[in-house]
Amino acid sequence: MKLLDLLDKIDYVSYKNQNDIDFNRVTYDSRKVKKNGIFVAIKGKETDGHRFIESAIEKGAALIVHTEDIAYEENISYIKVKDSRFALGEISNLLTGFPSKNLRLIGVTGTNGKTTTATFIYRLFKKLDGSCTNIGTDGTFINDEKIDTPNTTPEISEINEILRRSLDQAIKNAVIEASSHGLYLHRLDGLDFDYGIFTNLSMEHMDFHKTMENYFKAKMLLLENSKKQVINIDDAYGKRAKEIYKAAITFSINEDSDFRAYDIKTIDKHLEFYVNRQKFILNRYAIFDIYNALAAIAVLFSEGYSLETIASCLKEIGDVKSRFEFIENKLGINIVIDFAHTPIAFEKTYQAVEKGKNIIAVYGMSGDRTSEIRRKVGEISAKNKVFSVLTLDDPKFDTYENIAADIASGIESFGGQYIMIKNRKDAIKYALTKAKKGDFVLLLGKGEENFLKLKGNEKIPYNEKETVKEILKDL
Repeated sequence: MKLLDLLDKIDYVSYKNQNDIDFNRVTYDSRKVKKNGIFVAIKGKETDGHRFIESAIEKGAALIVHTEDIAYEENISYIKVKDSRFALGEISNLLTGFPSKNLRLIGVTGTNGKTTTATFIYRLFKKLDGSCTNIGTDGTFINDEKIDTPNTTPEISEINEILRRSLDQAIKNAVIEASSHGLYLHRLDGLDFDYGIFTNLSMEHMDFHKTMENYFKAKMLLLENSKKQVINIDDAYGKRAKEIYKAAITFSINEDSDFRAYDIKTIDKHLEFYVNRQKFILNRYAIFDIYNALAAIAVLFSEGYSLETIASCLKEIGDVKSRFEFIENKLGINIVIDFAHTPIAFEKTYQAVEKGKNIIAVYGMSGDRTSEIRRKVGEISAKNKVFSVLTLDDPKFDTYENIAADIASGIESFGGQYIMIKNRKDAIKYALTKAKKGDFVLLLGKGEENFLKLKGNEKIPYNEKETVKEILKDL
């Protein structure tokens, strides 16, 4: 697509046409620029893409999209826009031919449960329809091929390239985890969602959104741009969403809904429950996972699959990495890895443990979580009589000492017990050594991430499962 063709279809302030190139790829990352590509300079919270324009040109960029006043080079075309993120979406959709319009696209948003819900949907469509793509926290899966992607919700240019690649492989279904950051920052603009799923909402990302109302509005952007809405009405914000989208499909455990789970039982580390007289077996331990299953059931049923068919498939695909995942060991300890990183997620994880069992939790909090959230996690741990081992978890621009002190203040306010061990491997070893047979050792926060962020956003290699294996080998 040439410059004048682009200008005919996007919003812009001004332009300078200095070549006659047919552009076919756009990116916001100067390192990924290809010859004759388009580079969109995005001014973000931590870095400014305008600083990398020269680098992008050296890499082969022939069109620069920008918001700031800049010096123009010969033979390079330029478009000045009001909002470069919005422009990235517009251009990306045009260059890739709006791939989302040609497949079944499901978006999942909420504070907790996005990854598990998306994974259930992805696996069900793969089994029942033969193919699916999944874009989210644990990376991108195009059928069984895994591609590493940097964010829960990648930038729109990356999403469209993934969807285009999916279509080229005759894949007809795709599910995307829609984070509040991704929605607010236009990473999903222009995508044609068939379903928007709302799981729940609790305090998180207050450093970014400032208020829960702003956070809620960001989440509602997915539902607003979806043909059908699927909502958890056991959640207070889900009830609000249902008031806005009155025709929404609903799911629940406690309230009357279209898909309500009842007669719930936990048997040998799996769940049994009924929905509309159909029995379901889910190979998961925590009852909160029923909500994630219900959302998937609602979508698949709405697409014409019977509850009996969905049930027969769901019982085979229940495991999800680092979501209340048990780690086999010879110590007789229940070692669980979980990605919990919000107060509500911590509470639900603790409550999932069988009553009367002793719990030792190893965790920290990210440096960009507010002091209020850190203290809240400490309070919840103390209230649930958890022995906390406070350790590192991405301090970023803060320090371990500050973060641990905030958590500890919450623990102390409710008379809880804890110890501070900065090195995460040492902390896990301490917990496993302290635990007795039958105890639960919960390793929270890192999940499938393969890094720690100790200074700013600089990543150093770290893998929770490999660390546990090393410790178990020593023990």
